Amino acid sequence: MKLRTDIILIVVAAGLLFIPFLGAARLFDWDEINFAECAREMLATGDYLRVQIDYSPFWEKPPLFIWLQAASMSVFGINEFAARLPNAVIGMITLPLLYFWGVRLRSRRFGLLWAAAYAGSFLPHFYFRSAIIDPLFNLLIYAGIMTLATATVPIKPRRTAFAGTLIGLAMLTKGPVALLLSMLTIAAVAVWSYLSIKRKSKHKPGKNDTMIFGSFTSSASILGIFSVFSLAAASLWFGFDIIRNGTWFVSEFINYQIRLLTTGDAGHGGPFYYHTIVLLLGCFPASLFALWSLFVPTDINFRIARLWNIALFLVVLIVFSIVKTKIVHYSSLCYFPLTFLAADWADKVIGNQAQWKKRHTAIVGLFAAFWAVALAAVPVIGMNKEFVMPYIADDFARANLTAPVQWNGWEPIVGLIYAVAMICALFLPARLKFPIVFASTAVAISLFLPLIAPKIEGYTQAAPIEFYESLRGRECYVKPVGFKSYAHLFYSRKPRVFSPAALGIAPDDFENRLFRGAIDKPAYFVCRQQDADKCRNERNIREIGAKAGFIFFERLP
Repeated sequence: MKLRTDIILIVVAAGLLFIPFLGAARLFDWDEINFAECAREMLATGDYLRVQIDYSPFWEKPPLFIWLQAASMSVFGINEFAARLPNAVIGMITLPLLYFWGVRLRSRRFGLLWAAAYAGSFLPHFYFRSAIIDPLFNLLIYAGIMTLATATVPIKPRRTAFAGTLIGLAMLTKGPVALLLSMLTIAAVAVWSYLSIKRKSKHKPGKNDTMIFGSFTSSASILGIFSVFSLAAASLWFGFDIIRNGTWFVSEFINYQIRLLTTGDAGHGGPFYYHTIVLLLGCFPASLFALWSLFVPTDINFRIARLWNIALFLVVLIVFSIVKTKIVHYSSLCYFPLTFLAADWADKVIGNQAQWKKRHTAIVGLFAAFWAVALAAVPVIGMNKEFVMPYIADDFARANLTAPVQWNGWEPIVGLIYAVAMICALFLPARLKFPIVFASTAVAISLFLPLIAPKIEGYTQAAPIEFYESLRGRECYVKPVGFKSYAHLFYSRKPRVFSPAALGIAPDDFENRLFRGAIDKPAYFVCRQQDADKCRNERNIREIGAKAGFIFFERLP
């Protein structure tokens, strides 16, 4: 009864954290608008079996998450709230699951700390209020790994099959990288088990030696069942698409995945340590607690779960540190094992199995000061932009700051509230310290997103989006020039009749057609100020306006 009550309360708390103000800010280019537009085009065309963007096949992502967005939009309309609601619901599923797993692994206190660590760290919390694919993708992989971790000694075929099915659904969410990460994690755990037995027994492990999976024979059985069910679940869509449309779409999808792994695609490069820094800063405060947990011994019954989590963390971090494309959310699967380790350390401190020392107070205080200053600095800069602009070298960035964003004057209080709460928490007893540290972070994010994020959006993209919204319902073509965007599709509610597919031309030829070809309706173009000459040099195109670094053009038929 207590377990059920706790789960209900956690679901309600998660709903209060993640659902309010989902539509406070417009969707951000690229990813949020990209997926939302795919869902909108599903509703517009009635084709739910193939993902499209600008009404042409979009092979970068499978459809599972986009189906959820389309379902949400069919109920709540085509808007920001509907696009982000699926991830809020996933958050309402994730937190009670963490609590449930925590109770099964150790105790009620550990389960509560795990859920609090996830909701009370910056990036993990933020993603549940976004419209990107990763929260669903990560939950499916982690649930598969956790299910597999409890299906090994002795082998449990049904749990193994369920774990494989979850990984297959993750493949339907974002692609085969789900299977890659899970198989590498399994391999890492198996190798550690093999070496551990060899080290203890001083001989080469034999077929009857107990492994983390039971034995070598059962290890092979587990991998076989796991792989079959993963591929079977994934083939529900991939296989059907091949039967229906041939191999072209799937082939392009696979080529795209390989390109992401081997090149700095989409202009997203970065150093090898990129994700280490992202996790350390972005997952504060859980990241510090997780790091300190590695230096504290753990109880015997907890070692297997700890091993699986450390293996998953290292696999994800190493793989995406090697991968050339560096995007923040690529390492977001690390949030689960990271918060697991953070809760482990917090639980041990509260239970007097580990000590909170002065150096811990100093380090947490330093990181908290960084975030408090960051939360306060954004509105301070916005309210005093005339003093900042002379120090900005980029002309386009300076022009962005000329956007007419209205500040009320009290927005920096978010950073102040966070600083005061964290200072108080650091000097409280351990049983109060951790709940308040996590709650302070969750509250700070909950205040920042509706109060300050819309104003950031006002500087970065409001000007072109307002222009696209003004074209909604008009019979016209619209195209950004010189930069990649999906905003013109979603916010103009572009119908198929004005797409490259309707004109019978390739998407890459669309711009040239609108510039110089025959058109039957007006065409509108949006450029950043540094790219505006591309439109100005066309004699049939005239400038019709400018705002916050963006220039708007028109070509009449």
